Amino acid sequence: MAFSFPELPAVMAGGPTGPMLMPVAFTIFFLWVLYKLLAPQRKITNASSGLPPGPPAWPIMGNMHQLGKLPYRDLRDLAKKYGPLMFLKLGSVPTVVVSSSDMAKEFLKTHDLVFANRPASTASKYVAYNEKNLSLAPYGDYWRHMRKVYVMELLSAKRTESFRSVREEEVSVAVKSIWEKSQHGTVAVNVSESIASLISSIIWRTLAGTKSSEDDDSVGKELNRMVHQVTSMIGAFNIGDFIPYIAWIDELSGVKGQMKKAHNFFDAVAEKIIVDHIEESKNRGNQEQHKHTKDLVDVLLEMADNTTEMNFTREHIKAIVFDMMLGGLLTTISTEWAMNEMLRNPHVSQKLQAEIESIVGKDHMVNESDLGHMEYLQCVVKETLRLYPPDPLMLPHESREDCTVAGYFIPNKTNLIVNVWAIGRDPAVWEDPMTFKPERFIGNNIDIRGRDFKMLPFGAGRRGCPGAGLAMGKIEFVLAQLVHCFDWTIEGNDNPSDLDMTRKDNIFAVPTLK
Repeated sequence: MAFSFPELPAVMAGGPTGPMLMPVAFTIFFLWVLYKLLAPQRKITNASSGLPPGPPAWPIMGNMHQLGKLPYRDLRDLAKKYGPLMFLKLGSVPTVVVSSSDMAKEFLKTHDLVFANRPASTASKYVAYNEKNLSLAPYGDYWRHMRKVYVMELLSAKRTESFRSVREEEVSVAVKSIWEKSQHGTVAVNVSESIASLISSIIWRTLAGTKSSEDDDSVGKELNRMVHQVTSMIGAFNIGDFIPYIAWIDELSGVKGQMKKAHNFFDAVAEKIIVDHIEESKNRGNQEQHKHTKDLVDVLLEMADNTTEMNFTREHIKAIVFDMMLGGLLTTISTEWAMNEMLRNPHVSQKLQAEIESIVGKDHMVNESDLGHMEYLQCVVKETLRLYPPDPLMLPHESREDCTVAGYFIPNKTNLIVNVWAIGRDPAVWEDPMTFKPERFIGNNIDIRGRDFKMLPFGAGRRGCPGAGLAMGKIEFVLAQLVHCFDWTIEGNDNPSDLDMTRKDNIFAVPTLK
């Protein structure tokens, strides 16, 4: 796959690797020796300070050495020993890790306002327009205004409905493309690439009124590659964010250079989109302007001209476009995982096909208006998000003041990590949690948009994803159409249950038109 959930990129998962490992190790060793020689020798335990329990921390690097390539697994394993609320030191940054639904509710509902902030990071400075996007902006007046823009202007039910034809057209084009490939005998289709291209086309037509690849296919491909890279950077344990006095290592390792390069490329693309929109608007007459179907950049440019609440600049528009692109990537990942499980569990795929056919018939395509009647489809998507949340550790929160949670003292400026992956697989909550079983959702009303803490694929509370409903709709629509139009088989695999769910490469499957 282009971006595989269980095998996260090394830079995203657990700290320095490759050529940067030696200078990091040497610097930390030197600082540790200095610390042992100069620091007063005293031992403060978590219990004596009122902090939650947690593993002993090393000088300088804290507990960072305990996080490997799959940090959500490592944190789950540590939680088995230290409990669902655990205190760590990541470098010099105090961090609490939540690994149960009850504890998640404590932090994201009861104490939501205290933990509504985001910690400053290298990525938010260099990639996200210095924290101007919604997802990484610190809590405050600016963030509240931006969230209002998203909820009231960009992601409202009316605005989402206005782009229904775009989504339906792009899905039809994708189905036709797969059908044409299937006419050349038993040909395996790159399912990962097909889904990524489809979601990307929907996102770009919604944002800019055109596909990213219409003018230059190489630009579209590079843009998609850049989004994957930036996602890794945002989730990375960059040394400077956790041990500030050796932040120069991020410069030496090329991390900052990669961020700046990715930012500059995206900025140039976004600038061209904005300039083109301004020129097209000038060239349209009043009558033509009235008939023009607005895309989201049109809406944002109008806001920049008319808003009085804040100084809404091009950088703000670009930051919002950046957010939308990242959201599209997470939708792609979730849809891809759902297809993975359809291939691995043919009986689930067949049951889903039967439901879809009973509602739309064999000779009709699925429409978005049909989705609300497809209970089993919704169960399949929920089960996918339970096992494979698009962001397994969520973006970190940060406390805004000292507080007490579950009887433990949590200092101001403490990072909060919610292990969504562990919560979705908690055997105390889910029966047979490792089995893909959509039927577990039939007849219950588990909310996945942040009101029920048994699973949190879109976060919860003030910092929950405002586009959760739109994302769910896209995943359901794309999956329903692919399963309804084709029977899918894995090339050269007679036992689908053996499909490797830790694979890092693309999914290839053979489609047969139904």
